[in-house]
Order: sequence, then C-alpha cells, then structure tokens
Amino acid sequence: MKNLKCLLIHTPKLHNENGIITSEINYCAMGLFSLAGELIKNNFDAKIINLGIEKYLSKEFLLSKYIKENNIELIAFSLHWNQTSYDVIETARIIKEKCPNVFITLGGYSASFFAKEILENFSFIDSVMKGEGELSIVKLADALYKNKSLEDIPNLYWRKNSKIILNKNIYVATSEDLSKFEFFNPNNMLHYKEYSKIPYILNYSENNQLTTISTTQGICLGRGCLGNCIWCGGGYNAEKEVTGRTSLSYRSSKSVISEIKNMKEKYNINLFRFSFDPNPKDRSYLINLFNELANEFKGNINIIYNMDGLPCKNFLDTFKKACSKDSILVISPVCYSEKLRKKYKSFYYTNSQLEQILKYMETQEIKAEIYFSIIPEINKEENEKSKKYGEYLKNKYKCISEVNNYEMIIVPASPWTKNPQKYNLGNIPRTFLDYYNINKSFDESFEKLFN
Repeated sequence: MKNLKCLLIHTPKLHNENGIITSEINYCAMGLFSLAGELIKNNFDAKIINLGIEKYLSKEFLLSKYIKENNIELIAFSLHWNQTSYDVIETARIIKEKCPNVFITLGGYSASFFAKEILENFSFIDSVMKGEGELSIVKLADALYKNKSLEDIPNLYWRKNSKIILNKNIYVATSEDLSKFEFFNPNNMLHYKEYSKIPYILNYSENNQLTTISTTQGICLGRGCLGNCIWCGGGYNAEKEVTGRTSLSYRSSKSVISEIKNMKEKYNINLFRFSFDPNPKDRSYLINLFNELANEFKGNINIIYNMDGLPCKNFLDTFKKACSKDSILVISPVCYSEKLRKKYKSFYYTNSQLEQILKYMETQEIKAEIYFSIIPEINKEENEKSKKYGEYLKNKYKCISEVNNYEMIIVPASPWTKNPQKYNLGNIPRTFLDYYNINKSFDESFEKLFN
C-alpha cells in the first residue's frame, strides 16, 4: 500500500426547523464507490465517509479529528447535488483551518459545472475534478504521493502560481472502463451497514432511524443521455459542457449481474434502483440486460426503475420475466398538457400512448408509479390539470401504486438555467454563489454541529 491516505466524503444538506436538526440528500453519488475502488486498485488507502451517518451515530464525531487520527493527506468532497453547496463548502473551510496540510479537492456534477468560480471564491479548495473522476483521482493521489506537478492530470482545475488553470487532457469513461469499475464494495465505506438503511430525511433527535428491514442500493448501468429535457442538468448538451461526454457508455451485463449477486448473497441487499434510460428509441441494451437478469435470478429480484421515456412492450415483457411482482417502473409524463410535454421533455409521448402502456402493464401485473411536475413557469390552473389527470389515472389503472406531484428544482447546466428569459423564469440562481446562498439553512456546518 502506498503511503498516502485518501478520504472521500459525502455531505448531506442540513436543516434546522425550530431546533430540530435533520438532513436530506443523504444518499451518496454512486461514483464515490468507483473512485474509492480505483484508488485501492492502484494501491492507495481509501475510505468513503457519510457525515450524516457519522453524526447520527455519534454527536461527538469530528471530521477534522478523524483526518488527524488517520493521517489523511487527500480528501475529496462530493458536490454532486447543488442543494449541498453550502454544507460542503463550510465543512471544507473548517477542515482546512484545522488540518492545513491536507489537500482538498471537489468532484461531482455541481462542482464540475462551477469549478472555476469555486476556486476563485474559496481559496481553501485546492482543486476541482471537472467531469468523470476515476482516472483523475488516481493521478492526483499519485502526484501528491510523488510530489509531482499536477499538470498531466485529466479533468483537473487547480492553481499554478496563484493562477487557476484547467488541464488540457480530458478523460471520459468508455463502456469497457465502466465494466471494470467497482461500483459497490461495503468495505470501502465507514458504517456501510447503517448507510444501507438511511431514510430520505434523517432526524438527528430520533432514535432507531437506521433499523428498516429494507436495504437498498443504486446500480450504475451506464453514463450519458441523448435528450435535453428543459429541467435536467444531465442531458446531452449539459454533459458535453460539463464532462466532455458526447456518446453513451454502457456497463456490461456481466459486471451488473456480478455486482447484484454480490449485494444479494453477501450483504443481503434486497432492493435495487436503476435510473438509466438514455435512448428510448433503442432499448436493445436494456432488453438484453433484463433477459440475462431473468436467466440469473428467475424473477427473484426487486427493482425500482426510473424510466426517462415510455416503456415499450418488448421491454415490459423482459422486465416481467426478470423482476418480482413487487418491482416498480417509475414513469414521468411531466404534465397533462401534451403541448407542454413536447416543449419540456425530449422523449415525448401522448396521453393515449401512456394509457395504452398502462393498460398493458395492468394485464402483465407490473406495478407503476407516476410522477407529474409542478412547473414554475406555468400557471396554477395548468399544474392543477396535471394533478387531476394523475388522480384519474390512479383510479382507472390498478397497476399504479402511487401518483406523485413534485416541484421541479432549478439545477445547474439545465436549459432552464442557460436561457431563463426564454422560459419566463425571471430571477433564478445562475452562479455558484447563488446556489451556496440559497441552500444555507443555518450557520452550523457538520463540523460545528452539536459541538
């Protein structure tokens, strides 16, 4: 093992409501596991830590103390979701004060999009990995270990003689790369058993919140998207700008099945979440994958699958063979109005097509959850039509277990934020400091919480 210890950190978003401390965004970006896996594969010591779990288990936990006691030299904060902007930055600020010699890098989608601005405003951040970081973090650790220049590290924003620069070489993972990455290894995370039971909202004042029977884990199927949905920061144009990705990459069925078998047999994970449907016009990869899942698990696997487009009958047939009757397909029509749906959603379908598929799902006994959106730029009456249509669908099709109406969130790199005037959005967050300020719930960071 090389003598350089690395720590990868997930920081949830804190809330304080009348003295009741809670957190959301408790789930780690699954890329943290592949980053840790690549570091370990290259003989570096690496661990993942979820600050929410650590603070829940021990209010006395201090990240700075853990860093000092374990001689950590490189820490990487995940800043994927913009909602955690304030919490990540303020935790990093205190860590740099208490551990001035530790090298602090950021990664994740929001950090990537605002990389230069972050380095301009927060001098205690030493670098930002822009885009896909598996190769970058290994080369960064190696450069720090050997005391070399950071100039050859792909996707890296850093300071050279006080000047902020972005290295020219770009890394985007191929299908072959994704198939080799390790996206799940509980041994690489501190208190993984407790993390696998973490709720969507964690209340730090209530006991026994990590005792749920169900254990869940997300599965990476691939990267990239061919769509450009209005609200989404992960569409084709956004990916091209943020990560340099211009094509789809798929994990092999073999690597996905091996990972799921490991989770089920060794760690008793009983619910798997999929969210990758980048090209509804060609689902050959997904159909092949689910045929192989059917051959391997004989329908004894629980999956919740978020679909970007409308599932086709061929896919539904393979889904039925592969999955248990408790499995769920999540379908998001966005709104009742077909005209607005065409405007907002890249993978368009009509209400009639939606209902035809729901009817088929009912005959096949496949469960569905339907998501409509409360859209900020349209009037209340139009949003109400979507809500009522959802109620109509739930009453008509017994396969629908839930209909949800959620408020769309303005996220970095989405078409909304690139051209808000076009969509009548008015004053919306545009800079990193905007997101940092609007996501400040209260002054306490994880390092100050309960201390």
